[in-house]
Amino acid sequence: MKNKKKRLLWSISNCCFKKVIDLDIIAKYGSIIAISIILLSQILNISESNNIRMSFFSMFINIFFLLVVLNKVEILKLTIFEEQMNSILKFIIFVFVLNFFAYLISEVPIHNYFFAPVSFLGAYFIFVLLKTK
Repeated sequence: MKNKKKRLLWSISNCCFKKVIDLDIIAKYGSIIAISIILLSQILNISESNNIRMSFFSMFINIFFLLVVLNKVEILKLTIFEEQMNSILKFIIFVFVLNFFAYLISEVPIHNYFFAPVSFLGAYFIFVLLKTK
């Protein structure tokens, strides 16, 4: 029962692919990569002098999100986030879903075809991270 609850998002089949790639590893590194991609896009905006104030603000928010996720996957050991960890992760999921819909209605093609899927996958990976740990 305990193992089944931990593997809530797995399918019931006994495919050999599951032995190679674990959902926990995908959730850990997928969420880190999604936040890092968004953070790198903000650094690129700052270096190109595109909307500098909002890019700095978004960069600091994304650094905070990255620190929270790194603390959740136990790469960093910060006691600041321990009490509100699940609430912060739910807020990150909300922000990523909101970004997903905002990127979908954007008229810039890179937002539609690159940043929208990255935001959706980031929300999914953080949701899996929230449910598995």
